[in-house]
Amino acid sequence: MSAPDAAAIVRGRPAGRLRFGLTILACVAVVALLLARGITVVPDSEVANTDLAGNPTFEAKTYVDSLWATKLLPLVRDHAADAATVLAALDKDADAAGAQYGHRPKSGDGPWDFIVRGEGTIKAAETGLRHATITVDIAGHDAVLQIGPVIFGTALRDALPFVSFDQVVNQIQFAQVSRELNDRATTAARTDLDVAKLVAGTRIAFTGAMSAGSPPQVTVLQLHPLAP
Repeated sequence: MSAPDAAAIVRGRPAGRLRFGLTILACVAVVALLLARGITVVPDSEVANTDLAGNPTFEAKTYVDSLWATKLLPLVRDHAADAATVLAALDKDADAAGAQYGHRPKSGDGPWDFIVRGEGTIKAAETGLRHATITVDIAGHDAVLQIGPVIFGTALRDALPFVSFDQVVNQIQFAQVSRELNDRATTAARTDLDVAKLVAGTRIAFTGAMSAGSPPQVTVLQLHPLAP
């Protein structure tokens, strides 16, 4: 084949094929460079399961689902302390009361938290707020019961001996656990609850997580008025 004939064939080759060939060569070169530099290529499916720092993503709802029915509810049912007894003990010696009835993180120096059940008489009710509360007289001691839908504090999370910071990656995830627990608690507390009946003078029964304070705050899990 003469030189002019060969040149004619090259000039006649479709431009698309040339571009495709060059693209393949470029991709091979990039991969070779990445491998030579020790860079790992991570599939999109794996990236979707990590955060910006490369840590595995965390689903607080899934975490709480795993313990709500199997651990939390049995703890409340079988081991809740009497609220009046705990409040009287706190008045005498908070640390002694906490060691006997409560829980707090091993590395923490915050207030003790308690899983409690009890009865009391409503002294005041603020049920028209997003952060709805009722102040209850429990055997001569005042406590503020949070009934949501907005719940403040971490009493429920920190009262649970099977939940700890070691089980998550960072403080953000630990806070997400607390919010999910609080949301679940207020949903449970408000199921079949007629909030309009929570007025001063009404006797109520409740279970929940109580933090030591002045007055103590209770994240309510169950609440219902008692018959007069």
